[in-house]
Amino acid sequence: MTMIGNEEKINKPADPANLTEGEKKHVPVIEAPEMVIAGRPFEVAVTVGSIPHVMEEKHFIEWVELYLHNKLVGRKELDPSGEKVATVIFEVEADEALIAIKEIETCRVRGVNICGRCGEKSVIANLRAVEKCNVHGIWEEYKKIEIMSGEEREEGKKCVWKA
Repeated sequence: MTMIGNEEKINKPADPANLTEGEKKHVPVIEAPEMVIAGRPFEVAVTVGSIPHVMEEKHFIEWVELYLHNKLVGRKELDPSGEKVATVIFEVEADEALIAIKEIETCRVRGVNICGRCGEKSVIANLRAVEKCNVHGIWEEYKKIEIMSGEEREEGKKCVWKA
């Protein structure tokens, strides 16, 4: 568990490969493309739990947040009287500035992956989903996605990465 300020804790599975029943109902599941193009919007679905979490008056998911590289993309407040499944769809767009930031963070010498064929850049960034259950607190999960620079990438053409 990780502290947020002095009060809230972020719950994480003890063993991500072997979730307990409670963890299966609380750890967010992130569905997103493996690779996206900077500047092109894409959808990310966050569902609370691989086993759907209940949405009842006395036990429900209060909210879901999504972050891309530690920047808040969106937050959705949930209503137990309206939602039956705690799933939220976010529209996300990674921009070229994120590629530049990751290039600096990754390595000032090597930088990021650069294609030997087209010259486009590629970085790996984290999507982070955070949710709050009114009974069991805050839970989070991460998913890595690849972000490619440029609009000129030819469909179906694979990049050849320089070492």
